[in-house]
Amino acid sequence: MIHLKPSQTPLLLLLALSLPASALQIVDAKDGETAFAKISQKEVTRISFERGRIRKVTGNAGEFVLEKDEEKGQVFIRPTQADGTKPINIFVTSDRGTVALLLQPIDSPADTIVIREGREAGASPSRIERSGRHVHTIKNLLLALATDALPDDMEIREASRVLALWPGVRLTLQRVYLGTGIVGEKYQLTNVAKSNLTLNESDLYKSGVMAVSLEQRTLRAGETTNLFVIRERSAND
Repeated sequence: MIHLKPSQTPLLLLLALSLPASALQIVDAKDGETAFAKISQKEVTRISFERGRIRKVTGNAGEFVLEKDEEKGQVFIRPTQADGTKPINIFVTSDRGTVALLLQPIDSPADTIVIREGREAGASPSRIERSGRHVHTIKNLLLALATDALPDDMEIREASRVLALWPGVRLTLQRVYLGTGIVGEKYQLTNVAKSNLTLNESDLYKSGVMAVSLEQRTLRAGETTNLFVIRERSAND
């Protein structure tokens, strides 16, 4: 369920919508940072730098098969296990630095990943932020969070950080979407108490929060739900 500040218009049928798939993934990354992308389980995925050449790829060789195109400075990668879903970690080195990629295998056709180096996060508004009305912007970002879409003009940060909320509740930050002035966060919320837990979106508001969406309000002991939070971007992000 979605809850906005009282001045906002309710967002209907959010999870019934979907974002268009793309055969090209643009990944913004800087030297020393980790970026997330998806690769085909059965087909090869091409990886290249937008400007520059791949000089070296480092990772667990038992998890993937790698082919190099020395002439064009790009590589082709395919998971060793055709039906595996375990993420693959690799380090891709160019003349400018080394980028860590977390690759999630999915059942999809061959794809292309282009790494964009040195882009300053928030240098210009993302397409989601340019979508017009304030409510429309929030809806589009919630859609991206709920469907695990990866906007190519927003910085995506993978996280696995447990945060303190209330006794009997475990809250884990999983992914962060960073735009110029807006941030989307995906959490996993688990009831670790022995009794049922009833949640209310209004209890999760704090200064700067624009919208909160809970997939499930009532959790039995041990149950988990997704929580999405849209907030204003601060100087610490």
